[in-house]
Amino acid sequence: MIKHLVKIIWNQRRRNGWIAAEILLVFVVLWYIIDSLMAVGKVFFAPMGWDIDHVYWISMGVEEVDRNEMDSTYRYVTSGRSMLTAIDRIKTCPGVEAVGVGLMSMPYVGENSYMLVGVSDSVNIEYVKLERVTPGFMEVFGFRPMEGERKSWEEMLSGNQVILSGRSFDEFKEKGGKREQGVFFGDDMRVIGGVTASFRADRFQRGASWLFRRLTDEEIAEDDTDFHVKIAVRVNPSADHDFPEFFLRQMEKQLSIDRLYLLDVIPYSDLRYSMELRNGVKSELQNQIAVMGFLLFNIFLGIIGTFWFRTEQRKGEMGLRIALGSTRFGLKGIMIAEGILLLTLVAIPASIICVNLQVSEITKSYYMDYTLGRFLIGFAMTYLIMAIMVVLGIWYPVSQLARLEPAEALRYE
Repeated sequence: MIKHLVKIIWNQRRRNGWIAAEILLVFVVLWYIIDSLMAVGKVFFAPMGWDIDHVYWISMGVEEVDRNEMDSTYRYVTSGRSMLTAIDRIKTCPGVEAVGVGLMSMPYVGENSYMLVGVSDSVNIEYVKLERVTPGFMEVFGFRPMEGERKSWEEMLSGNQVILSGRSFDEFKEKGGKREQGVFFGDDMRVIGGVTASFRADRFQRGASWLFRRLTDEEIAEDDTDFHVKIAVRVNPSADHDFPEFFLRQMEKQLSIDRLYLLDVIPYSDLRYSMELRNGVKSELQNQIAVMGFLLFNIFLGIIGTFWFRTEQRKGEMGLRIALGSTRFGLKGIMIAEGILLLTLVAIPASIICVNLQVSEITKSYYMDYTLGRFLIGFAMTYLIMAIMVVLGIWYPVSQLARLEPAEALRYE
């Protein structure tokens, strides 16, 4: 059967040569599109490792006063101490499960602080994102400890201890670091109190190199709370019904402390949307996906049209087969098998081109490592989609012709 199909393809090599060239080009382009979409999709839909469902940012404001009417410390110390009182009162709000506080550390609000950490003062790992937070921060955002960790977040952040993200800890070990020796942070060694399970910084990154350090009440009291100290709360799912409105009614008066006042309650999903809109990554990817979708649609129409036209041109041959006794099912089978064999033969040189494109790192490597599994999955999906297009382009015109009576079908010959 295969030998017969190869003979048919060879006898029509001039016509099939142009079709094979088109299939080769389309196959490579389609593989690139599928590989790119697969890489982006794998990152975007992968588990984050932390959670913002039922999480809200409690935005606080500080009333301005005439600088001539206050001493140099009033603005900072008074508002800082008021913030501590506000945090305690927020914990008493019905429906609030956990309260977390961060200093230049809240995700999705555009605040970042980085520090160089290392195995020693001479062997550096990399710059990590410094998270100065309270233990409640870990609970609010649902971070998980690495498997085997038995201590609570409070214990991990007590004293001089720090917590490393899973990715940072892996890099620490690769550089020869040992947990019992601690990590070099700032000007001295810090005890590694705990390690989190691996997580991602946002939906467009594969990992996160973070270091968590304890934010004390003294630091909160001394900080300029106008800009840096932020509060986030996790709400019980059963109480998360119009929570912002409820919180504003319930806590507005209680959080009016000295010059401090409640400004707004913002769902963290809104903050994430705003951040992704500002940095442009999501818009850029959406534009790329739209272009790829347009190309995919045109490829779909092009391949179906090519094989449809090819089949229509061979009505004489198919009419002769019908007249000689070929069944409808047999006619469909041989025509579809011929198209699939042509695709399979073209897939061989296409695979060589695709391998070279991947080796040359022309495809996206930021979102997904180059592996044999990645190539095989992308190649198999490309072949399957192309095969479906070929079948659709052959099946309908052959079905129409197969309904004809032998005498009528023979007229095409």
